[in-house]
Amino acid sequence: MNKPTGIAIGIAVIVIIVIIAYQVNESQIKQYETDYQIVGPISIDKSKYVLGENVFITFSLHPLEDGTVAFNRPDGKTYYSFDFNGSLKPDGTSYFRPSLERVADMCVKEDIVGTWTVLVTGTTLTEDRKNLTLAPKEMQFEFIDKVLQDGTQFNGNVCDPSE
Repeated sequence: MNKPTGIAIGIAVIVIIVIIAYQVNESQIKQYETDYQIVGPISIDKSKYVLGENVFITFSLHPLEDGTVAFNRPDGKTYYSFDFNGSLKPDGTSYFRPSLERVADMCVKEDIVGTWTVLVTGTTLTEDRKNLTLAPKEMQFEFIDKVLQDGTQFNGNVCDPSE
């Protein structure tokens, strides 16, 4: 093999590697940027998520705050909830990742995709953080119909015995 042929083969290999790397990068679903959403003492890390992503939750509570946070699916059913008590645990974190589950009656990805609602009930501080209120607080976020890489668990219907 002469020198020009070796150089041409080397360049061809490099071009093929670059093309493959570009296509792999383009085929991956990109997660949305961190965009903190806050309601009362609770914050989540984004306003939009793709299927397969964790929803990260942080809370910073006044000692007199005491109540429940519920994460409701697009159909209004509660998927995840937890109680909070500022006198017992003033700060903390939690997370959840919706997945297809027969037990939760989430059979197909369309049961996850859509607008979710966070509902904070109980005793919380007012927006100016000077008084207490029993008024419920609400915010929304969204799951988009895109799946993270290797998201094969969102294919099909987990409630259908034939699948």
